Amino acid sequence: MALPFFGKKKDKAPPPKPAAARSTAAPAAPPPPTETLLTMDMAGSGIVVEESSGAPQSPVDEAAILYASGQADTAEQLLRGMLGNGDRRAWHMLFDLFRVRNEEKEFEQLALEYAMRFETSPPVWVSLAPTAPVKQQAQTESLELPGLLDKNAAATLRDGIAALPKTAVVRIDFSRIEMIDEGGAEACTEILAAARKAKRKFQVSGVDRLIALLLDLTRATHSRAGHWLLLLELYQTLGQQEPFEDLAVDYAVRFEVSPPSWAAVQAAEVVQAAPAAPADDALRLSGEITPANDSALQQLGGYAATHNEVIVDLSLVTRVDYGSISQFISVLMQCLGSGKSVTLRGHNALIHELFRVMGIDQLAQLIPHQPG
Repeated sequence: MALPFFGKKKDKAPPPKPAAARSTAAPAAPPPPTETLLTMDMAGSGIVVEESSGAPQSPVDEAAILYASGQADTAEQLLRGMLGNGDRRAWHMLFDLFRVRNEEKEFEQLALEYAMRFETSPPVWVSLAPTAPVKQQAQTESLELPGLLDKNAAATLRDGIAALPKTAVVRIDFSRIEMIDEGGAEACTEILAAARKAKRKFQVSGVDRLIALLLDLTRATHSRAGHWLLLLELYQTLGQQEPFEDLAVDYAVRFEVSPPSWAAVQAAEVVQAAPAAPADDALRLSGEITPANDSALQQLGGYAATHNEVIVDLSLVTRVDYGSISQFISVLMQCLGSGKSVTLRGHNALIHELFRVMGIDQLAQLIPHQPG
């Protein structure tokens, strides 16, 4: 098996561009490193390692390398220029760039354009900004709904909300829902509406998945009013007036009755779902992985030394620096040479494209974050 490997001489990031050039011309690709070839037999495994260039072959590649090199603004400019070609990778890289930089307004504008362009639900806003405070409130309790949203699940939700003080934040995790019956949808709509009218404060997670399920149900030939009403209530709870009003018009036409009216309320905060009890002891990294802050790679090396199955969760990593790629690959090569399997999961679209450009997809199984 032949695998690409990138030597340390490739750690050097592409040089920054002068401001004038950046404003008058499209960003140029970083200069390709010098290519050489070497062969190594790793622990008799028969793996052949070919050292090759990490030069970009497409605008997506270039944007990934620019972002990894600390040139986020230039990467954004390049990604915006690619939106018209229909490549969804550029869209999702831009979504994640806005999430990392905590730019919700820009994210929502892009989401609207995405929905119009592809006629499907866009990702839902969840900030990935490293400076965004993680809210830990003593009176916040997560109410997790099961895989089937039925009347029993709704009753559990009602009891859970009632048990919380009125000043507490009601946090609801929808991420496990796989099926929704009409009775459960109707009961859940009533519960959410009552809590909203009582001015309860909400945090929600996994709501993008629930919305996608409901959208599929509303498109069905024999769609049920209960599913439509729950979707309208979710849009209301999230403060998403435009999709609420569009759906309300469709609801009125479909069922020939007046739809619910929009009410201005404090929108629920969308947060990341609390991780389920892990079925593995994956290494969970966070922040930026850079040459100046290489503690994450030190953790990776230590973890890999004591595990036969190397699983690394990158959900909270915002950027892998171009200058850290060689060391990153070196750790992965050591794992392969020792006969270990490697899985990298949860990383954002910008990191995923960088991994692909640099050949890391040939050294490890990549399971990127799936946009909503």
